[in-house]
Amino acid sequence: MFFTLLRFNPQFFREFKGRLTSRSLALTAAASLLGQALLMLYFWVALPDPGSLSGVPLQHPYCTGKGSRWRECAFLNPDQVLVNWQAWWLDIFQVLSWTLPLVVLVAGVYMLIGDITKEERRGTLNFIRLSPQPSQRILRGKLLGVPLLPWIAVLLAVPLHLMAAVGAGMSAAEVVTIYLVTIVACACFYTAAIFYGFMEGSQGWFGAVGVLLAYTFVFQLWATGRHNAPPLFFSIAEWFRQPIGTSLIHALGFALLLFVGLAVFLWRGINRRFRNPNLTLLSKAQSYLMTFSFELFMLGFMIRSPYKYDSVSTAMEGLGILMVLNVGWFMVMIGALTPHRQSLLDWARYRHAKPTTVAQEKGRSGRRMWSDLLWGDRSPAMLAIAVNWLLVVAVLLPWIVAWSAHQLPALVVIVLTGLFMLVCAAIAQLVLFSKSNRRAILAAAILGILVVIPPLFMGIANVYPQKAAIFWLVSAIPVAAWQYLTWNSVMLSVLGYCLVLGGLTLRLKRQLHRAGESELKMLLASCKP
Repeated sequence: MFFTLLRFNPQFFREFKGRLTSRSLALTAAASLLGQALLMLYFWVALPDPGSLSGVPLQHPYCTGKGSRWRECAFLNPDQVLVNWQAWWLDIFQVLSWTLPLVVLVAGVYMLIGDITKEERRGTLNFIRLSPQPSQRILRGKLLGVPLLPWIAVLLAVPLHLMAAVGAGMSAAEVVTIYLVTIVACACFYTAAIFYGFMEGSQGWFGAVGVLLAYTFVFQLWATGRHNAPPLFFSIAEWFRQPIGTSLIHALGFALLLFVGLAVFLWRGINRRFRNPNLTLLSKAQSYLMTFSFELFMLGFMIRSPYKYDSVSTAMEGLGILMVLNVGWFMVMIGALTPHRQSLLDWARYRHAKPTTVAQEKGRSGRRMWSDLLWGDRSPAMLAIAVNWLLVVAVLLPWIVAWSAHQLPALVVIVLTGLFMLVCAAIAQLVLFSKSNRRAILAAAILGILVVIPPLFMGIANVYPQKAAIFWLVSAIPVAAWQYLTWNSVMLSVLGYCLVLGGLTLRLKRQLHRAGESELKMLLASCKP
């Protein structure tokens, strides 16, 4: 299969030939074997030593007596302690189960982002686009070929991992599940890395740190669930009141559904952008489906069994988590849907230059404009962002109506968060329409400042919601002030957002009108004899 892939995927062969040099292979193998040796040395030193044991009774994590973590030690003779080898191998297995996926995920994401950035900067990616090979085959070659070295390092450690699994008494199904989930997660995160690279994300370390934090959080959930009573394969036990952590099959099915679904959406985006670099990463129709799916997915964690979920304050906490996650989601949507300067210029020129009769112009221009804003690839993204947020409201509204109280504060929080997202979308569109060569980085920096700095500054300055709720209401997390809402603060916040949004929209409209007129004049001047 491997040699068949080399034969029928020239891009994979290109990556294979360029990366698997004798020097790189030697360094990779040495690093992997050295890491395994250091790990085994660490755990070998951690074995109980009769000379170092102290206390009455003598205790150690790897002794065989009573106890939860620190167990009482039993001796065969004064110089030999009975060792609980199963616990020793279990710790090695857990360390490797955490480390091996981490290596292929973080290193692979870092390498893919760096590779895409380098190819874009050198212009070789445009040369690859001219290849007669299908775009999907080229992208698969990238996904499989760029992270080859981390995979080789991990494959060299698989025998030790299997040995630890046998020594720890782990079931074959659980070990296979770890490998299967790792492969599917890598496919998802590698696709996300190329997606990020096509968004002009040139900082590979940023993507790697993001993957590290996400992986650490998910692994912590898994580790916490394994120590519950009864043990869970995932500490979040329910999704839409259906068990997902109580059995290995449920946990595996849920993980596969999550990673495969996300990978499919991201794959469509990178394939679309690779074929035409002037298009946005996602079409507006794709964004609507993705947002609707994301909201349903996240809402499933908030709808729990009645005996675990009967408090309105708990419901507001769940809404707060959803709003924070939606801020991150919509930052991605803004980046994936907002067209850059040249696309907007083409759209402005196309609107004015498209030939129509006077009757058609009177009857259809308005409908064509709205259709362009809703579905067009080159039109501004603010209306599409608004539609995406309406989908959020449509998904969450039945859940909020079912609460026993506090529906109005919840709706206010959703409206204010949506207005904040629209302001961010308008700012991003204005920045990406500028002539700056660094407009993508500038837009990301401005949005990052708007999201992070105000809540952080207010927290440091002790500006708590109970003292100044209005400042929190116009931040990225208005849910923090839901208990301190007043009609005056809500109306002032909404009015302020409307004024800012109206001003930004008017400015963008004037710039587009001016650019469209200029382009049309140049086009007509070039047509004159």
